[in-house]
Amino acid sequence: MRAVVVAARVSALVVAVWALVSRADCAFVTRTCLGSNLFSYFTVHSAFLLIVALLLAVLHTATGRPEPGWLTGLRALATTYTTVSGAVFAVLLANAELFGHLFLVPLSSKVLHFVLPVYALLDFLLAPGRNRLRWATTWVATVFPALWAVYTLVRGRMVGWYPYFFLDPALVGGYGAVGTYALGLSVLILAVAFLSVAATRLPAVPAGPGPDRPRRDRPAEAPRRAGRRRPGAPPAEDAGPAAPVVRDPSAAAPGPGGSGVVAPGSPAPEPLASEAGEPSPGTGR
Repeated sequence: MRAVVVAARVSALVVAVWALVSRADCAFVTRTCLGSNLFSYFTVHSAFLLIVALLLAVLHTATGRPEPGWLTGLRALATTYTTVSGAVFAVLLANAELFGHLFLVPLSSKVLHFVLPVYALLDFLLAPGRNRLRWATTWVATVFPALWAVYTLVRGRMVGWYPYFFLDPALVGGYGAVGTYALGLSVLILAVAFLSVAATRLPAVPAGPGPDRPRRDRPAEAPRRAGRRRPGAPPAEDAGPAAPVVRDPSAAAPGPGGSGVVAPGSPAPEPLASEAGEPSPGTGR
């Protein structure tokens, strides 16, 4: 199981890096876009965070170390952001005519918006070793989007360019409309983050044993002291039937200190004084 997870995560890393490099060719190869504009997209930031989370997860899984809680939280945030990015892009793409925008979707963009979000969800839900997160992680997931929104609005006002049309006040009818879009996105991020945290409270696939995770087998039952025997002694069933107890006819009437019962192989009891022909006390002979 561990080898399968490592192979899947390494493959996802390769695909994610390729998609980012291919997406960035407009800034570094064809010079058809500005690099500062390219790295202002929330999708690109989400992909970077997913790559970091997957890389750390690969290192922990490959070495057999248990996944720490902070790494599970990082994976939850990356999953939330890539999922929201893919969902928003899918809505914009499906309603391109309604919004009056034309979207060019190269293969690298399809990978960033559709392939990586699906893989991030599957990896977070099915990969073993995740930890149970606190509900406060849901609110932590809103910190980076809030900072990114402030940066985007400030920079957009300075350079006259916004990565998404719904953040451009001139296109949507002012900052009030921008705030409405931002509120809707915040609710979506909170909902996805809440579901991600809730998923960590579901039964997960147990992680395999590693150097720091010993195998927990069923503890062996403690041996019963009553049934123990000395080394070399035959088993109880091979010891033969128990020897019968024989009653000595001559000891039918037990005397003082005798029970009248003699086990086979035991020496015969000494006769009493009356049986030896000597006078017993009180006979008068």
